This record gives sequence, structure tokens and C-alpha cells, in this order.
Amino acid sequence: MRSMACLAVLGLLAPFTPWAANAEDPLKLLISVEQPRITAPYPARVTLHLHNSGQEVLWLYRRARSQGTDGSMLEVHLEPVMVPGTREIGTPARGVVFESVGLPHPRFVRLASGEDYTEKTTLKMVPALAGTDGSGEPVWGRYRLSVTYRAHYSNAETIQRILDVGLWQGEVTSNTIEMELQPPAGEGSVTGTAISPDGRPLDDVLVSLSDQGEHLVDQVWTDAEGRFSFTHLPLALYWVTVRRPNLPEDTTVFRHLILTPSEPSGAIEFALLRREPYEPQHLLHKPVLFRVTDSAGRPLNKVKMEVTWSSGTVLDNVKGEGSDDGTIALELIPGRNFVTLKRRGCPKEEQRVDVTAGGGIDGFKLTLDCSPN
Repeated sequence: MRSMACLAVLGLLAPFTPWAANAEDPLKLLISVEQPRITAPYPARVTLHLHNSGQEVLWLYRRARSQGTDGSMLEVHLEPVMVPGTREIGTPARGVVFESVGLPHPRFVRLASGEDYTEKTTLKMVPALAGTDGSGEPVWGRYRLSVTYRAHYSNAETIQRILDVGLWQGEVTSNTIEMELQPPAGEGSVTGTAISPDGRPLDDVLVSLSDQGEHLVDQVWTDAEGRFSFTHLPLALYWVTVRRPNLPEDTTVFRHLILTPSEPSGAIEFALLRREPYEPQHLLHKPVLFRVTDSAGRPLNKVKMEVTWSSGTVLDNVKGEGSDDGTIALELIPGRNFVTLKRRGCPKEEQRVDVTAGGGIDGFKLTLDCSPN
């Protein structure tokens, strides 16, 4: 883990001002960007540097999103640096956190006192529009970028009571970085539709556009007619990936096309099928936090845990080992999971946990009878 002094150096990839953080909050946040100059429609690739300045262990939910009910969210603040002669702003600038291109893989991160955690995220930068009615030209040039990282869990009090574990909740605002947004220079476009097997248009399908190196370029949602489009693209090879979100199984489909001077526009139609999963990685997993104690309630360290889930056709087997405070964080498929606990000097214990369906997190306190064999 790197020290906060090193993180401050990383924050200097672009000019920044001190962050407006709550001095009493143990979680501190710095951001850095790969490139301080962005040409539309390319996004900003941002790294969140989170530091635990407190004395207690903090648990963070990996993968911040733009919105949600449980987990970590990221609010983007994007303000133009106004210069004399600039027209009045009618529509504010905004930044959007891109979703996972494929099936999401959320998990818990254990952040001990003095430790740091970094998470990369990709932001779509939408410039402000001039004119009081918001229909004017985009305002290109210098912008100030900062983010607010926040987390909330609907069952945090229950987990605190059962596991005596502190899930970090609240919000912390980063430093501010100046960067430049430049107008697009490309003339290519990619359009298409997403339909069901019987030909009905599918709305709210996530469509991601990536370059030849599979770096995310842009992301949109299909409209009521199942349509999507990407414009102002440089001529190159692109990957187009579609996914129906909020489903427990992977629905990702991808295809590629090449934009050339003779064919600067490309069109793709996707027919999305509900497929029967045959591998555990095709099913959505959920972060689950365990705490293992002996019969007297004392936390046990170095406990080896093996968890098995089966649907009859898909078998998932996940392993982990407990920390000094008896905690183990795993990603499990919702449903009935069978747990095996092992620790030197203790008899093996077989237990069952039922992980609830849906988003958010689950927590379980398990007892291992640790009398010597």
C-alpha cells in the first residue's frame, strides 16, 4: 500500500486545489486523470485514491456508480473556467460515470488504518451549452473537475449489530483538477438497434462503444424504439457491446466494425436472447461479509472458508481466509450456499447460509467450535 504522500504526488498529474473533506471523516479522497486534455467523444479516465486516516478498519464497496440504492455512488462536478467574452451558460456541464460493459463484479474492500485503495473509473464529459435557453453551442475549453464519493447501505445497522463491523457510510469530496475539453474532429458514426427474439424493440439496453484496444469510448442507452447512435468518431475499428442491466445472468453480446474513408458509417442490429448460464461467471455475484468467532464470541483468525453453490447445472466454489478480526469478504451467488470452515486445532464445521436476491450486501456471523482436537 502506498502512503498518502505518494498519493498527493499522483494528484499532481493536473493542477488541483485542496479537497473539501470533512476533517472528522477518516476516509480521504484524491483524484488523478490519465490525460488532462480530452477530445470529444472520448471520456476521462479517472483514478480514485482513497485513504483511511482513522484508527479502525473501514469496509468499502468496490465499483462506484452514478446512482443506486445500496453501495457506492459517485457525483461528478464539472464547471467551466469562464473567460471574458464567454456567452452565458444555459445548460450546465455534467459528468456521467460509465457502467460496467459486461456483467458487473462488485465486491468489498477491507481498508485498514493508514492503508490506501485505488479504483479506476471512466467519466463521460458533457460540456456546458451557451445561451439562456440551453440550445446554444457547446462551451469548449478549460473545466474544473471534482467528484463526491458516497456510500449507503439499507441494512448497515443490522450488519453492525450482528457482525460488529463498520461499513463506511457518508460522503467525501475530492480535490479539484483543471482539464481541457476539446471539440470532436471525427466524422464517423455507428448506429443500430436492439430487439427481442420476436423482433420487438428493446429500450434501456446498455450499449458500449470501445476502441480496438477495448478501451471504453462512449456509452448510451437504447430509446423506446430500441435505437442507439454514436457520432463524431475518428475512422477506426470499434467494438460495440450490448447488455440488458438488472438481470441476474450475463446477457452481454458484442460485435465489431471498421469505419473507413469509403464507409465512415456503420450499422448493427442486435437480437438479445435470454441464455441459460453454464458457468458461474455468467451469474451475478453479491458481496457477502462473514465474521467467524469461537463459541465464546471471540473472533478467530486464519479460518479457511470454502463456499459451494449449485443449481444442478452450474457449480460455484469460492474460497477465502479470515483476517485477524475474523472477517472474510466473498462474492457469492444469491440463494442457498453451503459453507465449510477449517482452522488448525479446530474441528471442521459445515453450515448453510441463504444469500438474498437483489443488490446490496449480506452479512453472516458464524461460530466455529474451536476446542482442540
